[in-house]
Amino acid sequence: HSFNHFFPWMMNQDGTELETLNHIGRQELHDYINMSINDDPNIVEYYGQYPRFNENSIENMLQIKEDPTTPGDYIGTNAPEFQTHAAGQLVSLAAPPNVNADAIGVVYLTHPDTASPTGNPGPGHSGLYRDPLPLSDGNLIAVHTAETRADQNIGTYANPESRYDFRLRLLGPAGNGYLAATTPLTGGISKSISYWDPDTLISYNGELWELQPVEVRPRTRPGQPNHPLPGPEQTIFSQAGVNPSDLILYMTQNNLALIVSRDVTTRDDLDFQQPFNLRVPGGVQTIGASGTVYDVAYIQIFQGDLLRGYTGGYGSTTPRPGRRVLATPMHEPAAILVNPPAGDSPEWLALGLDGSMAAFVPAGRAVTWQLLGPAGEEVVRERYWLTFQPGEIRVCASCHGLNINDQAGQPVPQNPPQALLTLLQHWQQFSGDVEKVYLPTVTND
Repeated sequence: HSFNHFFPWMMNQDGTELETLNHIGRQELHDYINMSINDDPNIVEYYGQYPRFNENSIENMLQIKEDPTTPGDYIGTNAPEFQTHAAGQLVSLAAPPNVNADAIGVVYLTHPDTASPTGNPGPGHSGLYRDPLPLSDGNLIAVHTAETRADQNIGTYANPESRYDFRLRLLGPAGNGYLAATTPLTGGISKSISYWDPDTLISYNGELWELQPVEVRPRTRPGQPNHPLPGPEQTIFSQAGVNPSDLILYMTQNNLALIVSRDVTTRDDLDFQQPFNLRVPGGVQTIGASGTVYDVAYIQIFQGDLLRGYTGGYGSTTPRPGRRVLATPMHEPAAILVNPPAGDSPEWLALGLDGSMAAFVPAGRAVTWQLLGPAGEEVVRERYWLTFQPGEIRVCASCHGLNINDQAGQPVPQNPPQALLTLLQHWQQFSGDVEKVYLPTVTND
């Protein structure tokens, strides 16, 4: 099944360590999650039937800003994907770096009715909000329209007019336990505009929308986070006799990144929407419930290629201008060259008997993957596009990593990943291709 959602993400200043904020995702935020298969009673849809910490579900979190008075608190907009120009309900969540996703809860700042457009608003619907901006003096401003319906052109093609009058406003208590828009920040900004499209003169005369406010104030530049290679992976590098710096240099020169997982048979304890009784034939298994056990033997890597445009529709087979990203079996020559061959296709890599996986992937390109059974059948599909930086070594202990425990009640795996050892031993035949640059030593005499 497919879905679209927009959640908070985080990464370092150099683009490394890209991940959803504190590993939060569908299992913590959505109110409904469909199941990927329907012939296994262990795999179920989620509709709120089992408990979780967060009681206030959201579908999206857009236009996110960190509260300058409380670092780690984030305010954003829970809005529908269409109809409202990304306007809806203001929400917040407290997610400092060390808070586990299982302990993050959403706070509704404006009334829940403001999350959706409606032609029959209840007394709590105070309009639609977007672009929240928490200020350093403790105030909160946002873009607001009192209109509650979905937007549409209520003028003409030549003289368009929106239902919405987005204005910057302060927020204050609404008397019902929520916030609502109060005083506008400006007296309104009016302008007369016209342009041709392509043969019709489009004209507008009236107030402009006020969007995307920014507080101008001094800020301290944050330091670069330090993410040393974790102990289990460092053990494997030492066992293989590989200096991580040499590998990083090789990957940087060849526009590659390295992804590592310690045990892909372990999955987070709230993920019952995909198969979780997983076993590597002849190796490790993680069983969370009685019933079907799924054998997994390979990981298949996909890269995002800009391949073709949409067709014209209505029976037309002529592609429209432009391209779209499609998942294509990984074919980047530099990655295929140094990955240990396995299975029937070059983008397949064998899992270790300990459940581990390791793969070189193209850097600077959208990448995703899935677990395959011994005959190449799809078992578990990952749900995100990820992008890695040249030279990045990215470790995730599990595929769909654990917040605290997996379905069998086990904590995060700590095994040195044997698939990484296999990959490093294979890579060593190419390691002589590293182009090292030695700079002269500079001394002060």
